[in-house]
Amino acid sequence: MGDWVMEQLPGDVRAQMVDLADLHLPPDSELQPGGGQSTPVSDLMAAADGFVIVTPEYNHSYPASLKRFVDWHYAEWQFKAATVVPYGVQGGLLAGEYLRPVFAELSVVTTRRMVALRAPWAYLTEGRYVAPSGEDDAVQDAVRELTWWAGALRDARRRRPFGSVGDTEKTADTTAVSWVAAQPETVAPEAVADLAANALVVGLGTSTREAHETFQIVDHTTRALIDHGFRILAVLDNQRVGDLYDRYVRGEDIDIDSSLRQAWGPWQTSEMRDALTWLRHRNASQPDDPVRVIAVGGAGMLPSDYDRVLDLIAAIAPAEVPPVRELLDVIRTAHESGEHVQRARGTHPGTPFVELARTARAIAGRLDGGAERDEAVRLLDGIVEHHANAIGLGHDVEREERAAAERILERHRRTGDRIVLWEGSAHVAAHRGVMLGSHLREALGEQYVAVHVTFGHGLVGAIEIPSPAPGSLEDLMLAAGGERTMILDAEVPADVAARLGAPWRTRLISGMYDPDHDAEHYYDLPSLRDSFDAVVFVRTVTPTRPLPPGPTA
Repeated sequence: MGDWVMEQLPGDVRAQMVDLADLHLPPDSELQPGGGQSTPVSDLMAAADGFVIVTPEYNHSYPASLKRFVDWHYAEWQFKAATVVPYGVQGGLLAGEYLRPVFAELSVVTTRRMVALRAPWAYLTEGRYVAPSGEDDAVQDAVRELTWWAGALRDARRRRPFGSVGDTEKTADTTAVSWVAAQPETVAPEAVADLAANALVVGLGTSTREAHETFQIVDHTTRALIDHGFRILAVLDNQRVGDLYDRYVRGEDIDIDSSLRQAWGPWQTSEMRDALTWLRHRNASQPDDPVRVIAVGGAGMLPSDYDRVLDLIAAIAPAEVPPVRELLDVIRTAHESGEHVQRARGTHPGTPFVELARTARAIAGRLDGGAERDEAVRLLDGIVEHHANAIGLGHDVEREERAAAERILERHRRTGDRIVLWEGSAHVAAHRGVMLGSHLREALGEQYVAVHVTFGHGLVGAIEIPSPAPGSLEDLMLAAGGERTMILDAEVPADVAARLGAPWRTRLISGMYDPDHDAEHYYDLPSLRDSFDAVVFVRTVTPTRPLPPGPTA
């Protein structure tokens, strides 16, 4: 029955079926008033805006398994909507009617429409339910009512969170929402530039690197910072690619599309090309006062190195090119989407890339060919090392982040230039830890400014990002309505300051993001104010535009 109901849902409704027969709840001895410990579906239910309950009628009521499921969850149900699709000998109506007062106790709105399926087992064909005429339309009508209620209640939860007497956390959040809502409803690059008037380094971090709107905020804020005297743009990318960026913005004859295809995957976008092209035009108009670009990652292997290996082998042993090409074509994909991301998405071939790289190295090592062979082996040794240090294998996050921070600081010490850093929000966050922003705050104090650019929902790549989890930073910003630039060092009421100084959760969309497990993709901030000096928020995002295919430099 559940499968048939799922088929009646409209295409714009994202749904997941929970079969109670497959769900193992904790023992009832651990159940407490107001729910119990987390269950395997707690996060899924918390993220949902509405529910369709498909249940049989047993002895003029609903089954015990459903009652256990309802009782084991509490906050997950509150101020949401549900519709019931009961079935039984006479349609199962009593199961639905007895559920209504239970859901009322949980602050769940049940729809007036309730579709009762009479003796559905009589309409099975090869194990599938074939509904009598009119039942599919009836269910679709009930779902339309459900989606209206679900949307209305979702908006109400955001705009005016319910806070019960004595619930200090909810009261604090309500106060914070009111304060945020009172801020100017705009994205304000100049406000961030004014905040950074005395800064030496500004970290502009985004909760996703693959959204057009968040990239535009970073780009426009950078232009405002350039007007305030910042003269270096730093990105966390391969230093060899950074050199190409810098030569391009200084006017050299560089094919920027080809260069960007050497970049780390998230930078391979039309938005990045447009930003670098703007810098090129700006520098052409002010040749005596250029803005430079540096990359502060390592100086490891690039996709063009794989092509160079094949060219070298072709010159000395053409018959060995196909097996080496087959290996390299697999592992070079890690430069666009890391090996750990491919594993999470289920696209990884199974064999670790470092093993494939070693196989290619072994083939080259057996060849004769003098200088060409030696150069191919040297490059393949670098490719082996690159994949041996991939995330999940030998990657040392703390070492890499500290090295990137030191490259930024060394550039400032050497030239005196003020620097804008583009990276993900977790990297630029200033609270004590192992990430880049932590090292910059330790070295520069208040002369390092960290900015968090985030959003409510929308499309990132081909993935639809749902509304944020209740209680998260994004949920608060969405509840305030509209876009906002929130300067956290501004004077605020004491109760708001206390809330901003408390722990927060913010959502980060990496390449491993799975919308079905949204609750697992939140980053715990020890304090919003200690982590960031400003937050910029937009409600909805759309994907960045990938570069068209073409050759690499």
